[in-house]
Amino acid sequence: MEQKVQIASAIIEATQDAIYVVSREYILEFMNPAMIREFGNGMGKECFRMIHHLDRTCPWCHAPEVFEGKTFRREVSFPSSEKTYDVIDLPLKSPSGAISMLSICRDITLRKQSEQKLKASEEEYQNLFERVGCGVYISSKEGKFVDANPTLLSMLGYESKAEFLSIDITRDLYLRPADRKKFQSMIEASGRVIDYEVDFKRKDGSPVTVLLTSHIRSDRKGKVIGYEGIIIDQTQHKLMERELKEAYDFINNIIKSSPNAIVAADIKGDIIIWNPAAEETLGYPAKDVIGKMDIRKAYPEGMAKKIMKMMRGPEYGGVGKLKAYPMVFVRKDG
Repeated sequence: MEQKVQIASAIIEATQDAIYVVSREYILEFMNPAMIREFGNGMGKECFRMIHHLDRTCPWCHAPEVFEGKTFRREVSFPSSEKTYDVIDLPLKSPSGAISMLSICRDITLRKQSEQKLKASEEEYQNLFERVGCGVYISSKEGKFVDANPTLLSMLGYESKAEFLSIDITRDLYLRPADRKKFQSMIEASGRVIDYEVDFKRKDGSPVTVLLTSHIRSDRKGKVIGYEGIIIDQTQHKLMERELKEAYDFINNIIKSSPNAIVAADIKGDIIIWNPAAEETLGYPAKDVIGKMDIRKAYPEGMAKKIMKMMRGPEYGGVGKLKAYPMVFVRKDG
């Protein structure tokens, strides 16, 4: 028996958990080395004064219930040490029959800090998920959405998230169902898809062109179970492309139909525009000069250099311009 007591005492002395015993009068009857290192030696002093620096018993104290045989577990922050402990309070009966309160305190400060950081990260992610200006989604491999942010619902014309999560992706989302199979083939071959342009359809059936950037979701065994990523509405981009094309076509038609020769060259002198009137005036077919001939060939010797000098000065219409200046050109036939 004495050997068992010695072993138990050695364990209590060596453990990193802070252990103390309090009498019914709230006097510290025992403190192991870990407790003393953390709070100082308070043997014979009142626990609430020594540990919590209070003038009366702690408001959260369960000692009266413990003295009646109950056990409590709680988390307690000790201001004196700026640490958080997982505390177990349980009754301890002495050989004489007296009941004291045994408290075992395990330092969980690092765990609590990690939990707080994780919680903050989760909140930040949730805020980003809810507020980001592009659609964000998680879907199963079988073709159901697991989650989607408000931007994606708005983009596709859904007011109810529950309704959106119930749709069949292949049938109800893709304008051409074959594009869903193409997407799956691409993403499962490389693990991700970047800027895949595809046509979706909104709830009302109207088409919307989007860019998909996604990667696979796998289980612990590496099996693909779904996909997640972002969806960017290309409606405005497509509209701008169409408007730019229309503007280009309009200007191009003006250049082609103009009765005046219109010629343009880049900074190196390579011809990039040569309209039908220029073909007629100078005798060179556009196919023989655009990207193939230096503009200086259309001028007499030294004239191109003279023109550039005049364009750099302010005397002939301002820097970068040359207005109403009589010019001599050289036709193809010389």
